[in-house]
Amino acid sequence: MKAKHVLWIVSGIVAVVAMAAGIAVFVDRYLKKKECPDGYIECCGGEDDELIAEE
Repeated sequence: MKAKHVLWIVSGIVAVVAMAAGIAVFVDRYLKKKECPDGYIECCGGEDDELIAEE
């Protein structure tokens, strides 16, 4: 194979990998259901809050 063919094959592989990474980011960011969108775990209140206040 000539160098031109090798470059086309390599660029095709890079394009497929880049597209797969972009789709993975899109799915993770927009379609995946997240429980804590801000990245923080919130306390629901109740008995735990009373225990923390006593300490």
